[in-house]
Amino acid sequence: MRSAVRFRLPPELEAAAPPEARGLRRDHVRLLVVDRATGSVAHHRFHELPRLLAPGDLLVVNDSRTLPASLLGHTAGGEPLEVRLAARDERGAGPGEAGTGSGERWAALVLGVPADGTDPALVATDARPAAPPVAAGERIVFAGGLGATVLGRHEEAAPLVWLAFDLAGERLAEALHRAGRPVRYAYVPRAWPLHHYQTLFAAGPGSAEMASAGRPFTVQTLRDLRHRGIGLATISLHAGLSTYGDTATDRRYVPAEPYLVPEATAAAVTAHRAAGGRVIAVGTTVVRALETAAVRAASSDPPPGSTPRWGSVVEPEGARSRLSTAPARTVPEAPAGPGLVRPGAGVSRLRIGPGYRPAVVDGLLTGLHEPEASHLDLLVAFLDRPALDQAYAAALDSGYLWHEFGDVCLLLPTDEGPESAGLPA
Repeated sequence: MRSAVRFRLPPELEAAAPPEARGLRRDHVRLLVVDRATGSVAHHRFHELPRLLAPGDLLVVNDSRTLPASLLGHTAGGEPLEVRLAARDERGAGPGEAGTGSGERWAALVLGVPADGTDPALVATDARPAAPPVAAGERIVFAGGLGATVLGRHEEAAPLVWLAFDLAGERLAEALHRAGRPVRYAYVPRAWPLHHYQTLFAAGPGSAEMASAGRPFTVQTLRDLRHRGIGLATISLHAGLSTYGDTATDRRYVPAEPYLVPEATAAAVTAHRAAGGRVIAVGTTVVRALETAAVRAASSDPPPGSTPRWGSVVEPEGARSRLSTAPARTVPEAPAGPGLVRPGAGVSRLRIGPGYRPAVVDGLLTGLHEPEASHLDLLVAFLDRPALDQAYAAALDSGYLWHEFGDVCLLLPTDEGPESAGLPA
C-alpha cells in the first residue's frame, strides 16, 4: 500500500551505507523523539534510549532473520532476470503439481536486469527493464544449480508469481545463502554483506527485508535497559518486500505475513500493562503482530490463515533468555484471566492507518519512511497527521538519514512516562 502522506526526500538524506561504514557505532545513529500527546520533538542519539524510557516499560522486538532474498538467474532460454522472494507459501505445494518435487513454494517478484551489465540494484524497481515473460511450468535457474519452477501468477498481487524450488528446509536455506544476496535499492550504491542486514535479535530466517527498527540495538544498549529496569520481549514476523515496483499494487495490496507471539511475550505484555508500564513496539512489524494477536484475544475465532512452519523460530527460548533485559524482580506477575494478546502463530493481514486505535501498543520505535510509504499510514494511528508532518519536517530540517541504514524515530506517550517527560528540545 502507498500512503497519502507526501513530502520531498532529498537524495543526500538517503542513508547510502551502514552507520559502521560512516564511522558510527550502531547505537549512535540519531533518535528523533516525538511526544504523542503534544507533538513536540527532541533530538537524541540512540544509545540514550534507556534514559528516555521508564522503569517498568516493555520493549517488544522482532527476531526474524533477514534472508538473502535477491537471486540473479535466467530462464531456460537464457534470458537474465532477478527474483526477489516475497513470502513463503505456508500451505506448501499442492498434491500433483508437476515439477514441484518436495520443494518449498514462494511468492516472488520477477524483474528485468539492465542489458549493459549495470548492477540491477542501482536501477529503481519501478524503472527496471521489462522482465522476460515466465509462464507456468517454466524453469528458472540460479547460481550454484539452484532451480525453481513457475507455478503461475499470484492471485492477489499481479506482479508476483508463485515459484516452487527444487529444495526445501535447510538444504534450500544453504542454497539461498550461496546464490542470493540481500534485497538492495538504488540509494545504496554498493553491496554489503548479509550481516549488515541483521539485527542483534535475528533468530529464525524468513524476512525478505530487515526489520530495521531493531538494527541500532547493541549489547551495551541491552545492558543499560536492564539496569534501568526496562523489559524486553520478542515476537517473530516474517516481513515481505517494501515495494513491488507497481504503484497500484503498492497502494492496495496487504501481504499476508506469518507471525508468532510466544506465551512469555503475551504474558509480559499483559503484566507490564497491568502494572502501569507502557508497551513500546520496535518496528511496524511488531505493531502488526501484537495488534493482530489482540484482535484474536478479543475473539473466539481461530487464528487467521494457516499455521506457519517456523523452523528455528519455534525454539528461540535460549536466545530470548540471553537477550532478556529485565531482572526477574522487575517483571510483574501476569494477572489472572485472559491476556491482552493471544499467544501463538498466525498470519497478519491487519490494515492499520488513520482512525485505528491501538489496543496494545503505547509507543513505537521506527525508522524514517519514504514519501507515500504505507508505513506512514500506520504512524498516523499513533500521531495525528499535523504532528507527523511537523516531526518529519524537523527530521528533514535537521538532516536525519532515511531507510534501513539511517536514523530512527520514537513516538512516545510521555504523559505518564519517564522522568524526562519534559524532554529537552
